[in-house]
Amino acid sequence: MSTPFSRMTARMDSVTQSRMAKPVLINALSYPAVDAHTLPEMGPVNGDGVTLVVFDTSYLPARRDAVVWEGGHYRVERWHIYNGKPQIWLEEAVNEGDGTGNP
Repeated sequence: MSTPFSRMTARMDSVTQSRMAKPVLINALSYPAVDAHTLPEMGPVNGDGVTLVVFDTSYLPARRDAVVWEGGHYRVERWHIYNGKPQIWLEEAVNEGDGTGNP
């Protein structure tokens, strides 16, 4: 039996997802997600930090998951569970070469 609070949070999640979520490709699978940007003063040393809250509990985040978000290619650098949903921190994906300094 669900509590009034859990019913309310489920309704809030539903409204948030329907009004704000955009599709994100993670490891070639599509999930609904809402983005959150952190100010440079509060997060990464250079530039804007991007995190996504994924509104699909079937996604199990792992470091270095491949992410395509709004035309950019990223990888998951860290994650945690936020209000029962995966929240992932993205880092721009770059070709790391062969490990010898060669692209």
